[in-house]
Amino acid sequence: MVGKNRIVVDYGDYEGLVLLGAFNTETGNEIPYSELKLLEGFDIVKKYDGIKDYNTLKQMVDNNAEGFVVRFSNGDRMKIKGEEYIRLHRIMTNISTTGIWEMLSNGDNVNELLKDVPDEFYQKIKNYANELKYAHYQISEQCGKSHYYFRYGKYSDKEVEPTKKEYAEHVMKHSHPNLRSVMFAMWDGKPYDKIIWNILKPEFKKL
Repeated sequence: MVGKNRIVVDYGDYEGLVLLGAFNTETGNEIPYSELKLLEGFDIVKKYDGIKDYNTLKQMVDNNAEGFVVRFSNGDRMKIKGEEYIRLHRIMTNISTTGIWEMLSNGDNVNELLKDVPDEFYQKIKNYANELKYAHYQISEQCGKSHYYFRYGKYSDKEVEPTKKEYAEHVMKHSHPNLRSVMFAMWDGKPYDKIIWNILKPEFKKL
């Protein structure tokens, strides 16, 4: 059935199968379209005659339609898909955990992607992007608090600020191995946003 497994095209409330063709099992010959229309219980594909230019067919494809199936005189068939369908299909097939992660790690706006995806995929993608952003915030917050406490909060005004060696010993002893590079970047006053995103890089999975 269509409608329950949407990738690009929105079929609305329609659920069913559309018959494109049929063959006589005894002769192996294809049943003519005129006889195909006489079959009961099937939705039969609409036939367009006399169109021989592929570009004309592509221009006829509605933005919310997949395209046409061209049947040649020898029985071979070929799909002609619309430009909008191709564009959206490319977007949808490339949406993955690593794709969303890459957009966020590069500072791209995920909302620019979301405006083109079908509604039923919108929330899934948005939720995953929010999960990654929250995980980034948690690591930044955890490392920041630990860094500040050891460097500033642990020592009173009368004590000397810890050396980098003391800080490194503290980090190696008390911090998770994955977070050490973030902590050292904080000590050196270097950017650590990319470091956190690299920590969060997921395994590839289609969304």
